[in-house]
Amino acid sequence: MAFAKKREKGIQKCITGCTMINYESKEIVEAANIAISNLLPTKSRSLYDIAYNRFKKWCAEKNVQVYSENVLLAYFSQNAKNYKSSTLWAQYSMVKSCLIIYDNIDISKFPKLIAFLKEPVTDIKRKNRKY
Repeated sequence: MAFAKKREKGIQKCITGCTMINYESKEIVEAANIAISNLLPTKSRSLYDIAYNRFKKWCAEKNVQVYSENVLLAYFSQNAKNYKSSTLWAQYSMVKSCLIIYDNIDISKFPKLIAFLKEPVTDIKRKNRKY
């Protein structure tokens, strides 16, 4: 059950509108928050945040409010025009981790998205580089 981040006096509001009483002490909540803050790799946390924020910005531009499989397919298919498969997998991994931590959404259960990422990218706009 997904809960809104706002907590008031031990009461949580879930997204569907139900109310649950929070019996957790402040120490438990603080310990959980510390554990959550350490879930992303320390050295590459900034890369994870950049990938997640890029996805969130894209969603805001498209007026997306629910992160469905179709939304993620559209996002990664748009990125497939500019990136190789290995880069898409790296971006997927970072966005997946952040969505699990920040939004409690597990995109690893999206079979069409996984199938799309497994297909090799053939139409990449390559930059001409001079060495």
